[in-house]
This record gives sequence, structure tokens and C-alpha cells, in this order.
Amino acid sequence: MAVKNQYQDLLRSKVSSAISQAQAAAGFSHQGVKGSVLELLISQLFEPLLPADIGVGTGQIIDSYSGKMSGQIDIVLYNKAILPPILVDDKLGVFPIESVLYTIEVKTTLNATELRMAHDSAKDLASNFGYLPGLKDEQGKEKHHSIEKLRSVVFALNSDLSGNGLNEAERYRVQYGKDVAHIRAICVAGKEYWYDNGNNWVGFKDGENFDEVLAFIGGVTNTYLTVSSSRGQPCLGNYIVPEAKGFVATKSRDVPSVQVSCEGCGLEGEVVPEIGAMDITVNGTLSAKDKCPNCEGTMKSVSGTYVFKKGKLVEKNEG
Repeated sequence: MAVKNQYQDLLRSKVSSAISQAQAAAGFSHQGVKGSVLELLISQLFEPLLPADIGVGTGQIIDSYSGKMSGQIDIVLYNKAILPPILVDDKLGVFPIESVLYTIEVKTTLNATELRMAHDSAKDLASNFGYLPGLKDEQGKEKHHSIEKLRSVVFALNSDLSGNGLNEAERYRVQYGKDVAHIRAICVAGKEYWYDNGNNWVGFKDGENFDEVLAFIGGVTNTYLTVSSSRGQPCLGNYIVPEAKGFVATKSRDVPSVQVSCEGCGLEGEVVPEIGAMDITVNGTLSAKDKCPNCEGTMKSVSGTYVFKKGKLVEKNEG
């Protein structure tokens, strides 16, 4: 006979308590029902039972490329060691997408309309948000690499499905049809749990008390490290530094420089040209080694004559 799993039993008791409180709050008719349910699920279920390196919050997600903001996300699971959120209070804030591992849409009663809304929100996050690279090449420049996008899941306290009809995975499959299953997992407390393994929806119904919630939490804990490690260490400055209007270099010594401008956005600046230890005369334009800080465009000088001795600019005739 198998030894009773005391760890699992303790988790089950905590899950049972948290779900009972959330379901009781969901039965109220006042305007703040959703907020009360979220607060209970965050404080009594997800935060205590998930590993300490997973932050749990609520709010909106942002990307640095366009400044695009998501709609309100019920629960955001994030790793602040990747990039920190800006929090209004202990939980509510704005989360850089590179740090977001999971989003959880919470439904008091899951129905077809709520499921479609969750799918549309997940599709927007998957299709319209970009991720900063978190790795650098040998020259210290950011390089593109494989990044696992955030996983969108649904957690419900109840469902309008009944009888021997469709299960939640089958209902969702009918909804998204030939589209991608942007929702990766669905859990209805006390009823069923499903996750998409890429080829099939895998799950179960009618287990022991809150087996489906334990499986849902276990699924998150089994996968979050893989998602997190794919992100690397993106530069926080991409979110903090304002867009440049122009740039200059304060010379550390008396060296000649040239004026350059971006071919893409027109940003103007000043650089010290680097060509190696050569004696050469350039008739034409010079291109800066570094790309435009705004748009990654090429920074070029005006056409002219540029004379170099041992790699140093000694004479220029611009225009």
C-alpha cells in the first residue's frame, strides 16, 4: 500500500480553504465581487503555493518596442529578476512582457462568451507584443535568440457546462477551430483540468477533492523555469531611457569628430570615426560603427573628403 503523501494533503487542505472562500465571495451581489475573488485567489491560493521566485500581481503588460499596453490581466505571474514591474501597490502594476511567465484569466462562472474573451486576450498578447533579446554577442551587442512567450491560462470557480455534453477542452476546441489554441490550460475548480501539449488536450475530470487545482498549480511549477530561462537578461534601460532627440559625445581628449544623421529617423549626432591604423582618404560619406539608438538605422555623415593618418582624422572638407 502506498504511503500517504502528506505534502499533497497539506496542499489540498490549503486549496480547499482558498477555493471555498473565493466561491463564497463570488456569491455576493455587490459591485466589487471580481476584485474580492482575485484578492482571495492571489493571497490564499497562488501566492502561498507557488515558489517564492514567482511574483504574483494584477494589472497590464507593456512592451518596450511600441509602448503597447494590454488590457487588464486578472493575475500575472512574473519573475522580477528578469525585469521589475512598476507597482502602484503591493500587487497592481505595469509588467514588462519579458518578465511575464503566465497570465491567468479568472472567471467566476466560465461560459462560451467568457472563454472567447480569454482567447482574444491571449491571442493579442501572443501576436502583438514583442520581446527584447536577453543575450549579447561577442561584441556586446544584443542578439536575437529563441524566446518562449508567456503562457495564457484560464482558472474558473464554476462552469455553465453540465451533464454528459462537451468538456471544457472540447468546447474551446470548437471555438478556436483552425486558429491556434492561445489558451494553454483550463481549470474549473472541483470539476476538470486540461492542458495543451502541442498535439492533444490532456487532462481529467472527477478526481479526488480539488485534484484538478493541484494539477493546475503543478503544471505551472513544472514549466515556469523553462519559460523564465529562455528570456535571458534584457536591458531595463530600454524601458527607462527616453527616446533620444539628438546625441553628442563629450570628448575625453582633443580628437576630430564628424556630424552624422540617421538614414531612418533623421536623428543627428557627433562621432569620432574609427577605421583602424590606416593612411587613407575617403571621398564620400562615413558610416558610424554604432546604429541609431532610436531605430537601429545607419548613421552617416554628409558627403565630403576625409583624410586619415594612422587611423586618425586629420583633415575634413564636408559638403
